[in-house]
Amino acid sequence: MKKSRKILTILIGLFLIVGFSNSLRSQEVEREYTQKRYVVGSGFGFQFGTITVIELSPEIGYKITDNLTTGVGFSYQYYKDSRYIPEYKSNIIGGSVFARYYVYRDFFAHAEYQMLKYDYMDWSSGNEEEVTADGILVGAGYRQWIGKNVFSNLTVLFNINESLYYPYTSPIFRVGVYFLF
Repeated sequence: MKKSRKILTILIGLFLIVGFSNSLRSQEVEREYTQKRYVVGSGFGFQFGTITVIELSPEIGYKITDNLTTGVGFSYQYYKDSRYIPEYKSNIIGGSVFARYYVYRDFFAHAEYQMLKYDYMDWSSGNEEEVTADGILVGAGYRQWIGKNVFSNLTVLFNINESLYYPYTSPIFRVGVYFLF
C-alpha cells in the first residue's frame, strides 16, 4: 500500500509540474478542444503485488458538452494471484461505459461501469469456472496536453461494488493517451 501511494504521489507531481509549466499553451489547446467531438485512445492500468493486474483498455468517447464526455471501452487484462500454490493466472476480457466530467480546467471526475469475463479458480473445490464480474468505478484524474489534439490522462479509481469475483483491489491507477477528432 505504501509503495502504491509513493508511485501515485510521484506521478501526480510530474503531471502537475508539466501541466502548470504549460498553462499558457494549455489554454490555447483547450480552445481547440471545444471544437472537437470524438476522443479515441487507450488506457493502461496496473496493480502489482500479491495480486498483479496489467490492463490495456481502448476507448472511444463523445463530448456531449464542453465539460462532459461519455463513451465505451474494451478491456483486456492479464491477472496473476500469488496467494496460492501454484500461482493462478488468467486472461480477462470485458467492456465498459464511462462518463468523465471536467470540474476545473484539466481536472476531472470519472465514473464507469465495467463488466469482465474470465476463468475463476475455486481453490476450495479445485474447480475452474467461467465467471462474469461487474464493477462500479469512481474516481478522479488529471488531463495533460501533449499536443494540439493529443493528451494523456492519469486516473485513480475505486471500486464501490465489492463483488466476490471482481479482480481489482482499490485504488486502481490508469494512465492513457488520447486523440481528438
